[in-house]
Amino acid sequence: MTQTQLFVSTDINEIPTSPTLHPNPVPAEPNREPVLILVIGSQKGIDKIVSALYLRRFAAVQEWSQILPAPTIGKLMRSLIRYVSLD
Repeated sequence: MTQTQLFVSTDINEIPTSPTLHPNPVPAEPNREPVLILVIGSQKGIDKIVSALYLRRFAAVQEWSQILPAPTIGKLMRSLIRYVSLD
């Protein structure tokens, strides 16, 4: 039987670093802050949102993580990290 460990945190610095979560890492800068964006739902629903955001030039599909199990049983999720200026 395979076990899946779920990770839930409100602190972006506690999110595990992996190529799946950070496909295009950006160097930390003092005036920029990473913001984690999560899309949680069914795979079909997630794909529709990711595609819609791509069409609006928000993020390329490849910038999102792979499909991962969500903290809610029966749901999936994809994540994206964006860096915002604090100025």
